[in-house]
Amino acid sequence: MFKRTFTVVYRPIKSNFVLLPDQYYGVVSTYDTGCLSLQYNGRVHYASWAPHAGGGGIKDNEIGINARAAKEIGLNESSVVKCALIADVLNLRSVHVTPVSAKDWEIIELSSENISGSVLEQTRIVNSTQILIVWINKSMQVALTVDRLKPHTSYGRMDHNTELVVAPNLYKGLTNGTSNGDSKDESTKLARSKTSAQVRDESVNGKLAPLSHSATAYNVKSTLQRNKRQDHMERLKKDLRRESLRSFEFRVIRGLWREQAQESDVYVNSKRLPEFMDMDHFYCMHTANDKDYYVRVRTIDEELHGDLPGTIHPSIELNANLMKLLGIKELERVVLRPKTIVVNFVEKIELFAHKKTHYKIIENAFKRFVIERTQSKPMLFNQEEVVRLEDDLLITVGILPEHFRYCVVDSQFLKESKIYAADLVRPVNEIIKEQPPVTSPLSVKDLIRLPEYDKIVNQVVRELRMNLCLNAENSVMRQCNVLLTGAAGTGKTVLVERILEQLSRKPDYCYFDIFYGSRSKGRKTDSIQKDLRNIFTSCLQHAPAIVVLENLDVLAHAAGEQSSQDGEYYNRMADTVHQLIVQYTNSNAIAVIATVSELQTLNKRLSSPRGRHVFQTVARLPSLDRPDREIILRELCSHIDISQELDLAKFSNLTEGYRKCDLVQFVERAIFYAYRISKAKPLLTNDQLIESLEHTNSYCLQGIQRNQKTGSDADATEMRIEELPGLESVVGVLEEVLMWPSRYPTIFNASPLRNQAGVLLYGPPGTGKTYLVSQLATSWNLRIISVKGPELLAKYIGQSEENVRNLFNRARSARPCVLFFDEFDSLAPKRGHDSTGVTDRVVNQLLTELDGVEGLQGVTVIAATSRPELLDPALLRSGRIDRLVECPLPDAVARVRIFEALSSTLSLDECVDFDWFAGRTGNYTGADIQSILTSANMAAVKEALAQFGHEKLPKKISLKQKHLIESFQTTRPSLSASDVAKYHKTYARFTNKEKSSREFVAKRATLA
Repeated sequence: MFKRTFTVVYRPIKSNFVLLPDQYYGVVSTYDTGCLSLQYNGRVHYASWAPHAGGGGIKDNEIGINARAAKEIGLNESSVVKCALIADVLNLRSVHVTPVSAKDWEIIELSSENISGSVLEQTRIVNSTQILIVWINKSMQVALTVDRLKPHTSYGRMDHNTELVVAPNLYKGLTNGTSNGDSKDESTKLARSKTSAQVRDESVNGKLAPLSHSATAYNVKSTLQRNKRQDHMERLKKDLRRESLRSFEFRVIRGLWREQAQESDVYVNSKRLPEFMDMDHFYCMHTANDKDYYVRVRTIDEELHGDLPGTIHPSIELNANLMKLLGIKELERVVLRPKTIVVNFVEKIELFAHKKTHYKIIENAFKRFVIERTQSKPMLFNQEEVVRLEDDLLITVGILPEHFRYCVVDSQFLKESKIYAADLVRPVNEIIKEQPPVTSPLSVKDLIRLPEYDKIVNQVVRELRMNLCLNAENSVMRQCNVLLTGAAGTGKTVLVERILEQLSRKPDYCYFDIFYGSRSKGRKTDSIQKDLRNIFTSCLQHAPAIVVLENLDVLAHAAGEQSSQDGEYYNRMADTVHQLIVQYTNSNAIAVIATVSELQTLNKRLSSPRGRHVFQTVARLPSLDRPDREIILRELCSHIDISQELDLAKFSNLTEGYRKCDLVQFVERAIFYAYRISKAKPLLTNDQLIESLEHTNSYCLQGIQRNQKTGSDADATEMRIEELPGLESVVGVLEEVLMWPSRYPTIFNASPLRNQAGVLLYGPPGTGKTYLVSQLATSWNLRIISVKGPELLAKYIGQSEENVRNLFNRARSARPCVLFFDEFDSLAPKRGHDSTGVTDRVVNQLLTELDGVEGLQGVTVIAATSRPELLDPALLRSGRIDRLVECPLPDAVARVRIFEALSSTLSLDECVDFDWFAGRTGNYTGADIQSILTSANMAAVKEALAQFGHEKLPKKISLKQKHLIESFQTTRPSLSASDVAKYHKTYARFTNKEKSSREFVAKRATLA
């Protein structure tokens, strides 16, 4: 990846890194765990780049390498190498090296404290069998041969947990460095930890530990002999004894300064005490900000003190004063390494009281304090450590010489050393006696809890605790990533905050970090990748941890089937997120919680399994039911005085389709109206809620027609259901299918059978199909979403199906609701006849929504068409749109009633005879009859204007028979006799009323 060809130039750098030009460094520097592959002369060498670019000293076609390091790997100046990036490199557990010469071994022995830190500062990538150059200082360097790597691989990455083992080269012969001097030390191994290099003494109980099987007796004997010139160094090593190699890493838990304890006392769980941790030793604690402090480790029982979790994640409790002193944050990592032996060269100890106190009192109190607490073990004091001698007496310990950072004190030490109290008063910070308040991630104090949401929270918390090993019962970590789906405003953020609030407190102490995808929209992929990697790295250092990716679908949206610039961007972001999640959560105690609006909007590279699922748990936030809305309304209204007549149950019914954010805005607006009336004593009443509901409906239910009818607001021209002439039978069918389930959903939900969810209205154009649905919704106070067929079709692949999904989701959120498709034949024709395939995919999506797993409880689908034979037959099968209702042409009686109904607002002359017209309008539809009346009314207005003029025009103009006859003579029916016959024949075949209808239906059969 990112292959380039460069020319080698020598640069005076004291490391094995490769200096890169600025442009190439900007490309590869974001890959923190990567390395470079250098190919030259048929060889391949792996190296890491320097932590900074070459700047102006390196050209774009050059790379800089130290001359000595380049020669050891066979590179000369001006050599041409092919450079490529390797994104991920395996971390090494241990690296075994051997000095190239005896001189190198002598330098290592004299510089054992610095060798390990120098290696990590100058090298990251190690190759098997390479000659590794290590600079001890500006003028001194050693060469090491890499013998083997663990795990066994050709190359790998060194980090703070990699053990470096240095052994003498027994087969190169020992030069002047060997003599007959006797020593009990064998080959010394050097290892590194996060703090410093340490030399391990391999002798066990005074006996020599066995050497490697490759060492001969002669070589062993020669190895144990030392030159007299080195006797002083050997005696020093024997007297002081190097510290043990072992280091122990813990995450910090905040505690209080316990009784009978010092500030430097730290506590671990007795049940989770690390193996080989000797409680008799003192330990040097190294913090993340490179501070060292010497502590004594004590154990506590989890049953008596439940603050420390007994999980597989090692935890250590530090008192709040010590954390403040060292600048340690909770859940940070600290490393403890034992001090196997301590040499006291202390001249005297100064005691500084925090207030004016007689020196004799201070000295006597300190001596009593030491004698009482050193009966079995000595005490440890750090330079400038605060000691609580008595409840009201605090002192600061000063150690002389000042460069000593700690000392060990017992009763014998008091007799041999000088202890005196200084006259100077040194104030100290007040001892923290109470735990600070835990900062909660919740944005609201009074959280409204709903049963369905509580189930999701409990399920996710239970799985995270089990798979991240946050409880003591489980010790096997598993990958556990959670995906939460829900529309905007449904409460995803609050749900995540509730999960984090439970897991971040004791006894889980789980760290978390949040990445907001919506805030990063439009940024470059490399910049987002860098921020994400920093978050994952921080969580790895504080593990167990949770990474929250809010609105992940904003950055990694579904790309679609057509190639586009946006699609490539979404795919790159999805690959980046996928790589980071797999890399950091596969074998680490890290989990990811991501939130998206819908599963279908997330890029398939994250939602579809590629070998294994990225998200093992997917939870969808449910829409609010009537009881949920009533609970939310009561909680929101509990902060203000309410009227006794306030009926929140009524408003919970009127707010069907509202989300949590909508309900909050609804109540806040009503409270504002209450304060506007009375600022001193605001009172919330039904009137204010009704006024607020009228405003919030306008933007909370966009696209949803709300037909709420009251007696005072009823339209005078509105036609009653009983007055829909010619459609009485249709109204009766719709009353069974539409009215009862929509207005009484609780009754029909108790039925064991699935309610009919679809009705197809078919009939010639102008018979009142659309008018009928609108009148039913208005008269029965139903919510209706009206959609014209072509409105859902889009030119982009996948957009039409997404429009259908969004439409049904909107209907479900507003239930009980009527979903009305007008001109249905243009949206769902027979499959296989569309060259683009758009309508075929739309039909498939409609079938999925009509009989999917979720169902259509509370949603009734009504489709209207004049050409039912063009519809895909799969949509008309049982369980889908299976109720077929014909809207026929009106007969003579119906036409009379239509004339009467449509002319109810007109002033008619007594001579008007609608029966005469009804007998002569055989093929007229209701729309044609309305056209006759409209033209007749215009003829009457023209006649009145000609007779009376504009000024004397009467308010009411009488409509006479002659006007209707004149209009009838100029109006033609929209359907001819042949058209009516064709429709009748088509409908007969469609409804299986003709013998040939079976063949007609068979041709429409599909596999759906």
